Amino acid sequence: MRVETFILGELLEKGYLVIDDEESAAVLIDPGDNPASLIERLDEGGETLLGILLTHGHWDHVAGVREIKALYHAPVSLHEADMPLYRNVAEQAGLFGFQVDPQPPVDHHPKDGDVITLGPFRFEILHVPGHTPGGVCYKIGGIVFVGDTIFHGSIGRSDLPGGSGEQLLASIRQKILTLDDEVLLYPGHGPPTTVAVERASNPFLA
Repeated sequence: MRVETFILGELLEKGYLVIDDEESAAVLIDPGDNPASLIERLDEGGETLLGILLTHGHWDHVAGVREIKALYHAPVSLHEADMPLYRNVAEQAGLFGFQVDPQPPVDHHPKDGDVITLGPFRFEILHVPGHTPGGVCYKIGGIVFVGDTIFHGSIGRSDLPGGSGEQLLASIRQKILTLDDEVLLYPGHGPPTTVAVERASNPFLA
């Protein structure tokens, strides 16, 4: 298994392809705005896209779902608590001066503790409310895709509708910092980090 990173849209959101070369299969995490580079990569690589996993419902993380799903017909997963954000993605984007089309239906609503199995991939679900009510992390082996829950040296915003700073900090401490030190964290913006680094030096978690 390996991970490829894509920087998407004007907010530099990070989408991730998780790839199994032996089975020529892939899963996509958070296809943000302007997903042309993702589409080009999938077409060139020829992997079967088995699923689209969304860490939360903010527009910059979901704006590419419509185009990706139309091309590859992969099922979409998003926590049910973030469906109001997802359904109102056009209004969300408009508040920031961007134009985004409504997105297609979600196929699956993962819950905390669930396991999503897609071909050779097995993702554990960690519900991490705080940035949004339905934020989740997807853990596979020693890697966690954390969305906008935590960043290298920072944490996600909690001042947007549905956010809660108290909830966000509790989620990070209970679901992220309890993982092994060497676990890699792939955030929705900025560079990857590890549990050990954030536990030791993240100023928001002191």
